[in-house]
Order: sequence, then C-alpha cells, then structure tokens
Amino acid sequence: MKKIALSLSFAVIIVGIFTASSYFLMNNDSIEYITDSLYLSKKIYPKDCFFVKDTTLTLDYRDIKTSYPPEGYIPNEEIAAKIAETVWVSVYGERIYSQKPYCVNLIKDSIWVVNGSVPGGGYGENAYIEIRKKDGRILKVLMGC
Repeated sequence: MKKIALSLSFAVIIVGIFTASSYFLMNNDSIEYITDSLYLSKKIYPKDCFFVKDTTLTLDYRDIKTSYPPEGYIPNEEIAAKIAETVWVSVYGERIYSQKPYCVNLIKDSIWVVNGSVPGGGYGENAYIEIRKKDGRILKVLMGC
C-alpha cells in the first residue's frame, strides 16, 4: 500500500512540475497572441495573428499616417529604371541586362511604366513593370511582348 501511495505522490509531483514549467514557458516567450474579441469579431486580424512585444518593431501600422514627399518616393525616371531592373533581375535573372536601354514613361503623373528593349528591335519577350510614383509600390511585373 505504501508503494502505491509513494508512486501516486511521485506522479502528482511530476505532473505539477511539468504543468508549472509549461506555464512558465508559454507565458515568458516573446509572442503575444491576439485573442481580444474586438479584433476577432471585426475580422481585423486572422485568428492566429500575433505581435512581437518588447521590441521597437511595429507590426500594427493601421493608425500611423504616412507622409509622402511632394514628388513621391520615385521622383524621376532614373530611379524608376533602377527599381525596375532590381525587380526584374530577382525575377528573371541576369538575362534582363540584354534589354537595355529601358523605356520609361510616367502615366497620369502617378504610375511609372518601364519596358525593356528587345535585342535587335522588333517584337519579342521584353520585361514590363508598373511602379506607383507616390509610394514605390510595384503594381505589375511581367515578361511579354
């Protein structure tokens, strides 16, 4: 009988230690899960969304008002061409360099459209990209004629 009581006491102690340690680990990590019914009911965040706390990193930008330079983040065709080339190289590789010089146009003072030149002129697979002047957002990237 003493063996059963001793075994049962030992099992209770082990379970208690396990429960306490798992509670400690779950409550001391750097991730804070959002369970607030306000967020979930308005579907602002996916169910498993989280924030990293105690850092300078901000993942919640909803209340931050962004100011843009008067001429936008992409003010001229030189910068638009450099951004286009960087994106194209990451997507299509170094073969993009054969499509220089790039044709850069500003449409309605808001969208930079950059086209690669087909080697030897004529039609072929040239690169194409649309970049928003105001904030630099990449709107479209493709390779076609």
